[in-house]
Amino acid sequence: MFKLLFLYLSIFNANAYSLIALKQQNVDILYEALMNVSNPTHSQYGQYWSAEKINNLVSPPKSDIENLLTYLKDNNTNCVRKGGDVLECDNFNNHYIPSDIIEFIEVTDYKTVSSNKYLRKVSLNNNNFVGREVMISLYNITHNTVNKNVSICAVEYQHAGGFNADDLFIQQELNDQPKNNITNIVGLNEGMMLESQLDVQMMSQVAQGGDIWFWQGEEWLYTFAVNFLNSSKIPDILSMSWGWSAKEQCSGGLGLCPGNMTSEEYVTRVNTEYIKMGLRGVSVTVSSGDAGAAGRTNENCAPDSLGISNVNPAFPGSSPYITSVSATYIVPSNKKVVWKTPLCKKWGCASGNKELPCNFNSTGWTTGGGFAIFNETRPIWQNKEVEKYLNSKAKMPEKFQRNGRGYPDVSALGHNCPVVVGGVPMGEDGTSCSSPVFASIIGLLNDYQISKGKSKLGFVNPLLYKMYSDNPKIFNNIKEGNNWCTEMMCCNSTFGYESWEGWDPVTGLGTPNVGLMIEWLDRNT
Repeated sequence: MFKLLFLYLSIFNANAYSLIALKQQNVDILYEALMNVSNPTHSQYGQYWSAEKINNLVSPPKSDIENLLTYLKDNNTNCVRKGGDVLECDNFNNHYIPSDIIEFIEVTDYKTVSSNKYLRKVSLNNNNFVGREVMISLYNITHNTVNKNVSICAVEYQHAGGFNADDLFIQQELNDQPKNNITNIVGLNEGMMLESQLDVQMMSQVAQGGDIWFWQGEEWLYTFAVNFLNSSKIPDILSMSWGWSAKEQCSGGLGLCPGNMTSEEYVTRVNTEYIKMGLRGVSVTVSSGDAGAAGRTNENCAPDSLGISNVNPAFPGSSPYITSVSATYIVPSNKKVVWKTPLCKKWGCASGNKELPCNFNSTGWTTGGGFAIFNETRPIWQNKEVEKYLNSKAKMPEKFQRNGRGYPDVSALGHNCPVVVGGVPMGEDGTSCSSPVFASIIGLLNDYQISKGKSKLGFVNPLLYKMYSDNPKIFNNIKEGNNWCTEMMCCNSTFGYESWEGWDPVTGLGTPNVGLMIEWLDRNT
C-alpha cells in the first residue's frame, strides 16, 4: 500500500508562501559528521548536533543573505530566515532576483487535481493477521514496551486524510494493550485515510507505550524536510510510506520540483536534508515500494525505449541517508497456536514462522528494491555486503547502476497487517506496513539504550550492517524470491533481482531478531 503521489498545479493565492532554497556550504563536512556520529566504532558515536550548529555550517555568508533580504523587501516581498539555508516568503512575485546564493524557489501552495493513491485490502476471513503477539514471537522482541517516552512519527503528504482515534483504541484493546492516545499532531487530521490508520495502528501495536506522532506534511519531500528541521520540537523516529520514481521526480507531469530543476538536483537537495536529520539523531525509515524493481512507472514491464535500464529506483526509498524497508509475508502454516490476544482469538492470526518477499504471485503486489541513481553512490557501510551480491550467481538486470546505493536495507512484515476501520479489523498490505513496523522496532531499541544511559540510535544503517557483519543471525535472512514482478504482472528477470544469501536488493539484510540486536548493543555500545 505504498502511497502514490497526488498530481497538483501550482496556484498562487493570498495564503501562499514560498521557500527560497539558498546554496549550501560545507556539505562534505556535514556528510563526514553524519558518518562519525552514526558509526558505532567511532569516538563521536551518538554525539548528535544541534540545529544551530548545522545551520551555521551550511549557511551562505551572512552579508549575502542580508543583501538578498533587503532586495526582496524593497520589491514588496517579506521574508524571514528559516534555518541556515532557506528563506520563507509571503507576497512573493515570481520575478528574476539578482542573487547568486539562490538554488531554487518553491511555491508551497498547491491544489490537488487528481488522486493516484493505491489502496489494497485482503479478505476479512483469511485468519492470517500479523498481530502484536505474532511479531513479538517471530522477531524475538524481548524488549516490547516503551518506558522512556520515545517518539515515533507517521509522516503523510498533501493532506490526504487522517486517522480515527476510536479505531486506534479498539486496535489497542484487541492486542491487550493499554489505551494510548496520540496527542502530538502536526498539520491536519481531517477525514480518514486507510494508510494513516495503518501507520499509527502498526506503530502502536509494535511499540507499546510509545509516543506516537502524526504529521500531515505539506506538499512534497523538500518542503516537509524544511518544516520538520525547523520545528521547535521533533520526534525521534520518522516513518514515510510515500515515494515515486527517482528519475521522474521532476518529470512525468507530477510537478514535484520547483522551476526548471532536474530530478537529480531535487534528489540531491533532499538527500542533504536527510543528512541533517541523521546528524540531529533522528532515525528515518522509508518504504521501498510496492511495484517491484520495475516500479510504478513501468507496471506493464515495457522495455526501456532508450535501452538504459528496465528498473526504476524509487525515491526517497533509495536515499542513502534513510533506512529502506522491504516487505515480507508469512508462508501459511497449519501449526496450531494457543492465542492470547482478543485479535488472534476472534479473528485469527498467522501461525507460521517462514517469511518470503511479497510478490505478485503470492500477495498480488511486489516489494521494491534495487540500486539508486544520480549522486547516490554506494556508502562504505554497505559496500562489503553489496559486492558479495554483485559477485554472486543471482539473476539481475542486464543494466543498472552497479555502483549505486543498494536498497532496501532491511525487511519486515507487510501482508495481512490488521487495521481497525469502523471498529472492525481488516487486512492491509504494503511496504506502508513494513516501514512503520521497523520504525517501531527502532523505537524499542532506542528505549532500551536510553534505559541504560546510552544515546538513541539516530541514523541506524552503519549500525545495522555492523551488526550483520559481526553476527549474521541478528537478521532472519531470506534466500528465496525475487522482485521482477509489479502490482499488475510478472516480468522477466531483466526487470528485477533475485533473492540470495546475505544482503540482496529484494529484502536487504532480512527481518530483525530484536533479542540478538539488544545483546549486540549491550556488548558494543
